[in-house]
Amino acid sequence: MKSVLIISALTFALIFGGVVLMSTRLQQAATAQSGPELVATDYEGTERVFHDLAVERDRIQREREELAGLQQATAAQQTILAQERDQLLQVIAQLEARQQAYATERDQSAAKLAKMYEAMKPAQAAPIISALDLDIILDIMGRMKERPAAKILAHMDAGLAAQVSTRMSLRGSS
Repeated sequence: MKSVLIISALTFALIFGGVVLMSTRLQQAATAQSGPELVATDYEGTERVFHDLAVERDRIQREREELAGLQQATAAQQTILAQERDQLLQVIAQLEARQQAYATERDQSAAKLAKMYEAMKPAQAAPIISALDLDIILDIMGRMKERPAAKILAHMDAGLAAQVSTRMSLRGSS
């Protein structure tokens, strides 16, 4: 029985000693992981870092506000540009309509004049037509029937008749 008691005492001493040794090593490992103790200069460095972060945060916030303002200004400019574009398209449409009306009126006028000059005697019509602008002469002569136009050309000045004939032949080929 003495030997059991001695073995039990030794076993207890070994187990208890192992537990104490293990707890000491664990405590040392925990102390090593937590790092060294902080000193006053470390607090100052931390405060500097926090201050720099606050300054940077404020700068980023100002930039965000500026960016938002620029986005609003850009949106307003785009709206104005779209309105001006619409107005410009309306003006263009009005000008095209007026141009079309003018062209129609000019065509009708040229056709009416062509009929009038066809009805006149070529000797009377030639001097009147000769006094007109060359483009108007071409419009009128282009709308006339060939026979009356030829008779009027025959009574015109030879140089003007040649010019009219040349321009009419160029118009016909294009």
